[in-house]
Formats: sequence, structure tokens, C-alpha cells
Amino acid sequence: MSGVPAQPERHAAVEDLIDALRRFTVETDVFVEVFARAHGLGRSDLNAIMWISEGTAADRPITVGELAQRISLSPAAATALVDRLESTGHVSRVRDPGNRRRVHVRMNDRAQQLAQAFFIPLGRLMHNAAQDFTDEDIASATNVVRRLCAAVVAARTATSDPAG
Repeated sequence: MSGVPAQPERHAAVEDLIDALRRFTVETDVFVEVFARAHGLGRSDLNAIMWISEGTAADRPITVGELAQRISLSPAAATALVDRLESTGHVSRVRDPGNRRRVHVRMNDRAQQLAQAFFIPLGRLMHNAAQDFTDEDIASATNVVRRLCAAVVAARTATSDPAG
């Protein structure tokens, strides 16, 4: 019979994990919303800032087109979003020295410092919460979460694909 798990205990354990991640997502969203309100940002702004900040920190700046794809916005909407973030001093557009037609978006230092001041204490609390787990436990959990994240991305892609 399809839909009935062969191992009820495993099914219950996976459901418990999914529920825990769902709760984690909601609690994280509420936490992030506090930062957003304090700085006049919306959810798409914060999602964009996350990708822009990650690219800036890794010295792999993102283009507006890449940003549009990552946060599922049209190129025009992503351009307007970057315009807003640039006008409030959060980001800057920088021409690629190797290709002057390509423009990257980078976090400004002040915006990066504001985000770090807010989010670093959370990171410390999370490190403390995980301190009793072994390196192997952490690696295993990371693998599971990454695979579940990939499932979410696949579901989003299938949902947003009109042919899918």
C-alpha cells in the first residue's frame, strides 16, 4: 500500500524532525522580523540582504540578475529592491573591473556592522545550544538539513514552474 511507511518509528522520527525545523523556521522568522522592523526592511529586502551579504563576505559579489533568481523575483522587481537598499545605504552597486557591463551588488560596511551587531549574539547562543553534540552529530545534522533544504527548493521550483 503506497503512502504507508514501512518503518513507523522512522516515519515518526522524520515527522518530528520536520516539525522541529518548521518551528525553528517560524521562530527564526519572528526574530528576523524584529531586525527588519527596526531598519524599515521587508521580507524580500532581508532575503536579498542575506544573499548579498554572503557574496560580499566570500568576495563573490552577486549581480541583480542572480539575486532575482535566488529570491524568485522578476529582474525588474529585483532592480527596484536593490534601488531601495542602495537609497537607504545598505548596499552599493560596483562595476566588475573585468567586465564593465556587469554590475555587482555589495553590502556597505555600516549595514554589515548593523547586521553583525544584531545576529552575532544569536550565533553565540546557537553555538552554546550545540556544544554538547559531537562533531559527527553536527555533521550528520548538517547533512540532513541541507538535504531537506534542497527538497524545499525543489518543491518551490516545481510550484513556480508553470510547466511543472
